[in-house]
Amino acid sequence: MSSSKEEFVEATEGSGNNGMLSSYVIAIIVGGLVAAAYYFLVLNKKKETGTDTKRKTKDVDVDDPVTTNTVSLQDITYIASKLNPDSTHLDILMAVASSPESIAWGLKAHLKRQKIVEERKEEDQKEAREKKKDSSANKSSSSNNSMFELDDEGWADEDEDMQDDEAKEKAKLAKKAEEEKRMAREELKKVNEKPKYVLEGLDDGVIGQIWVESTLSKSGAWPPPDMRFLDEMTFEYDGKQVSALDHPGLRRNLCHIAGRTNSILLNSHPELLEAAAQQKIDQTYFRASQEFRQRCAILLEAALRTAIGLRNSKLAETIVETVSIFKIGCKSPDQVDWFDGVMNKTYGTVPRLSISNVSIENPKYEEMAAGDTLVIHLDLGRQHAEAFTRQKIAMCQKQGLPPQVALQTYHEGWWYFLRGERLDGDVEGSVLEIKTDGILSQVDSADVDRFKKAKFDERLLIAWPMIVQNVAQKSGKVKIQFKAPPVPGKYKITVSVKSQDFLGADQEFSVEADLVDDKTVERKPKEVEPKEDDGKK
Repeated sequence: MSSSKEEFVEATEGSGNNGMLSSYVIAIIVGGLVAAAYYFLVLNKKKETGTDTKRKTKDVDVDDPVTTNTVSLQDITYIASKLNPDSTHLDILMAVASSPESIAWGLKAHLKRQKIVEERKEEDQKEAREKKKDSSANKSSSSNNSMFELDDEGWADEDEDMQDDEAKEKAKLAKKAEEEKRMAREELKKVNEKPKYVLEGLDDGVIGQIWVESTLSKSGAWPPPDMRFLDEMTFEYDGKQVSALDHPGLRRNLCHIAGRTNSILLNSHPELLEAAAQQKIDQTYFRASQEFRQRCAILLEAALRTAIGLRNSKLAETIVETVSIFKIGCKSPDQVDWFDGVMNKTYGTVPRLSISNVSIENPKYEEMAAGDTLVIHLDLGRQHAEAFTRQKIAMCQKQGLPPQVALQTYHEGWWYFLRGERLDGDVEGSVLEIKTDGILSQVDSADVDRFKKAKFDERLLIAWPMIVQNVAQKSGKVKIQFKAPPVPGKYKITVSVKSQDFLGADQEFSVEADLVDDKTVERKPKEVEPKEDDGKK
């Protein structure tokens, strides 16, 4: 592997909320937020009422594909209403699971399974009737044959040897043609038949949502021991107000959340392994759990964009941690020892970054002034690059795939969150303005006010994502461009580096900057060093 340095994606000031979110290469939902007018929230003085998810059967086409890659502004508004700077990982997951579109998604998945179950019952009953009919016909035929059964040496019996060759050949061809027709009918039947699901509750030994809930309950993880804000909410279902766990769509989502965060327990469970080996997995639940994870990924990205728009560093960092634990399948980012054990077993190393040669400057002037566009430079090393590359290539070779596949499909996400602290006097947090346009346009002002109380050193200067797509890249240079605080003074700029893929890999470093007032100081532009090919033809 080459150890030559490559330059990572450069951070540039974006056009999103406050210009803080730049090069947002992770988000899929940029520009794709659509208001969902048929969802709404109803507030009650005594008890908060959740999303209206009432559906009449005739209005729901459960065969429609379930959308997982869009987020409505209604979802953004709901998530913002449930979060605050001190929200936990569980708060974030509960908000994602109970958003208006998530509940609608869960309900549709529930209704679709009900339809499959009913169709399966009808098919089983039809097969039973046909078998009974065939059995009766066979008995009748057998009975009729016995009535006329005579001695083998009957009156008009003709020995096979007495048939001429032509008659024998005709009989043989007729029998062959009939067999070919029968096989063609069987093949046509297979083509036209719908796939027959094995279903928990109908087929012996099949496991699905009921098994997951039962298994989690034995370890104290179901029902969720801490429902957070959902304890105080009700949701409309079938014309009534019900609790979160009494709403089948939301219950399904919460089961997916609990299952994912307890996947260490479930994925190694002997009953699940045995059922998988015998193909007794209820796909109406487990396949839906994969779709739910995709939807959660999109909603977590939307939640992160919301936190960035609200300029809250603590919430943004907690959301990235939530992304990592949900992706990995564990309860807490504190499970570093377990994760490191898995990494060492798989790759022979743990994923870590080395950061060095940190500096800050104004690319245009010698002095840095308040409100300037500044750049933080650093050298970055991926200590795990070689071990990861070796293992990825080995896995491809084992599967008979070209090694290039390992190099082309890699994706490793990191976030750089910048915040500032004024060392020569306090400064109001309000100097870093929260703009309520774009993604925050429908967020209630009271929800925004919770974040306006944050101090200056709790507010984001910028959030910058870095995506590593070359698993073999060992090192590179990083440039983070951001707008300096608008008030002159001496500042400590702290950079928190967060991984959305690994546990225990986060880092934090800081750099100091003296920001002058450009209105009182005359500044000269930096001299631009000529390039080597300047003046050459």
